[in-house]
Amino acid sequence: MTNGQKSDLKKVNEKTIDAYFEFGGLIKHAARYLLWLPEARALKQAERRYLRYFTLPGNWAWDIFFLEKEGIIQKVARGFPEVRFCDYNPKSYSDATRLLGNTIGKKEYFERLVLGDQKELWDGFPYDIYNLDFCGTCFPNDQPPFSETFQAIEKIIERHVEGNHFPFVIFLTMKAFDGETNPQAKSELIQNIETNRTNAKLTQQIAAVIPDTQEFVTHNFTDFILISVPKIICHLAEKHCYLDIRSRAKYLRTNEEIGNYFIVKFVFNFTRRRQTTLSIKNKDYLRNVLEIMRLDNIITIDHSSITEKIRQSSVEIKQYIQRLDRNSN
Repeated sequence: MTNGQKSDLKKVNEKTIDAYFEFGGLIKHAARYLLWLPEARALKQAERRYLRYFTLPGNWAWDIFFLEKEGIIQKVARGFPEVRFCDYNPKSYSDATRLLGNTIGKKEYFERLVLGDQKELWDGFPYDIYNLDFCGTCFPNDQPPFSETFQAIEKIIERHVEGNHFPFVIFLTMKAFDGETNPQAKSELIQNIETNRTNAKLTQQIAAVIPDTQEFVTHNFTDFILISVPKIICHLAEKHCYLDIRSRAKYLRTNEEIGNYFIVKFVFNFTRRRQTTLSIKNKDYLRNVLEIMRLDNIITIDHSSITEKIRQSSVEIKQYIQRLDRNSN
């Protein structure tokens, strides 16, 4: 891909004006508070130290200051020594850098940072938490179905396995929108469900949730993504390490150009390395797929999810960032 070539990859990594519209909004903060915070707290308690953190923070670095205020990551006078970040958008990268001081980051795509072995990522490895909060789909139109995003995630998993660095967590966020999803990727994801349907241990569960896959995709595209993405992550992990799918969630967004769509969020906890290579039919994989094929454990985040604690947390972080912004100018 040439630098001048227009690429849908930008929709995945750049923090656009649309993405910032609700970046500090209560629905998005409720998702942070309800999904990310419990997992981060549990991991910090288990490790008994501040956590190492990699993120795509956007221009306000909201997630970093949220985790700092909750005591998850450490801030020193001039920045966050155990945090690394990247953002390809020049303005958002510049804004984040101004707020984060000497925290190490790079103006780069996440995928190129990982696949290109760039030191700004790997010098801080291994991380306890990766917060991959993308603005677009992870199945962009100009890439093969197994996109660079998933290649990068696979490489991170493999590096943790090589060094036996466990546990670690991936927070994954993306847009679930049919019109921006690679048709070939969608076709392969559909076929993946059909292949699982032939497994005697999965047939009944899949049939109960998805009687007809094509019809399900047409009328329940968001749930189709909420099923398909964890299946990909399970496939990447199942021969190497144990995986717990901690949560799947969705919340509604509106864009003037495309109307309503959903943001989907996942929390994956990679717990320990496998001592032997197992086949795709192993019990851990089957357990995860059976859980994925349930729709009753998907969390819908809406205005009813916003508690007074979440509201207060949002206000405090916003005021904190505003003070830092004033002091940095």
